Amino acid sequence: MTRATALAALALFSWVGGMGSCCAQAIDVRVLGALGDGKADDTAAFVKAAEQARAERRGVFVPRGLYRLARPVVLDGVALTGPEGAAWNADVDAQPVLVPTHRDGPAVELKSGGGLRGVTIRYEWPKEPETGPPAVLVSGVGAFVSNAKIMYPWDGIVTDGISNVGRLNVENVFIVSPRNVGVRVTGTWDVPALRNVEVWNAGPVERGLSKGVGFDLGKNDLIRLSDCFAFAMATGFLLRDEIPGAKIKGGTWGTMANCATDFCGVGILVRGEHTVSITGGTFWDHHEGLLVEGEKARVRLNGAEVRSNGAPAIRVQSADHVVVTGCSVLRQMEGHHPPTVELTGGRTVLQGNVIDGLGVGVRIGPGVKAAELSGNLIEAAAHAKIDDQRGRK
Repeated sequence: MTRATALAALALFSWVGGMGSCCAQAIDVRVLGALGDGKADDTAAFVKAAEQARAERRGVFVPRGLYRLARPVVLDGVALTGPEGAAWNADVDAQPVLVPTHRDGPAVELKSGGGLRGVTIRYEWPKEPETGPPAVLVSGVGAFVSNAKIMYPWDGIVTDGISNVGRLNVENVFIVSPRNVGVRVTGTWDVPALRNVEVWNAGPVERGLSKGVGFDLGKNDLIRLSDCFAFAMATGFLLRDEIPGAKIKGGTWGTMANCATDFCGVGILVRGEHTVSITGGTFWDHHEGLLVEGEKARVRLNGAEVRSNGAPAIRVQSADHVVVTGCSVLRQMEGHHPPTVELTGGRTVLQGNVIDGLGVGVRIGPGVKAAELSGNLIEAAAHAKIDDQRGRK
């Protein structure tokens, strides 16, 4: 082997090694004609790479660059991957960037076994949109999104509301300023998981707290959310039986661990027939940290801090039952005096909590079916610690 041949082989080895073992046999979009210069339309190369990868049972590799896409890229049993180790949440574009120029479909559609890893999807709106497609549409089982950043979409990651998208996995994803919904998941028969997903909504476009949902959950079987965070959305986590445009209906059964909201209108809104266990986390919001208004809702909250400004930190309007244990429940903003906890319907257990506010500690309305309070430390300034209105004329 000549010295030149040896150096060429070493360079090729280094390049393949930089792709990571998962991408060593992948189809490079640059080889198929993508330029990644931010000017050319690279759609044809991406579509061809995805089709060839499916036929050859391979993956698609995207080197760093800026790629404009004029129509959706469909990944059916194919993973599209950027360089391993790219910073998924950095303020700089350390990942390859996909810029959708179309508005009639998602940037990427994930069918069964489709995957997206190590890339950024960034929208460039000529004017502030009034509607739009999701950046990532999921329409099959076993899809995944990981180590990705989605910037300025109408919707970030959305399941189609028609298909079974069970075993969906979304992890290490940063969604910046979604105009409508950060992540919407429904139709996930069989244990989907969302881990370390942040929906952040504080610029560059001003968004009022009357708009936007961080995590929108419909019909899900044993969904698991951990370390998920919503910032400056109207609602951080919304659980509802019916989602507009989705044919699949029904409630969520699942868990939330160490999730959080900050600067949202409402932290967690449970609306409908849902069974959810929430453990740990902090929910600091302008209005309710936890609002339950589903007659068949079953909610268990343990070991969290729930803090609100101008509304009760916890409000139960209707529920099969709500159990709150070992939590810090705070409503300490000056100039506002709603109760720290307000119960107007359903059945609720409050046990072993610190309930501290500048209004009534716990108000129990006449429509409450049952309420059990035990072992709570309640501070209510100059107001009643417990205002039980049941039995009053």
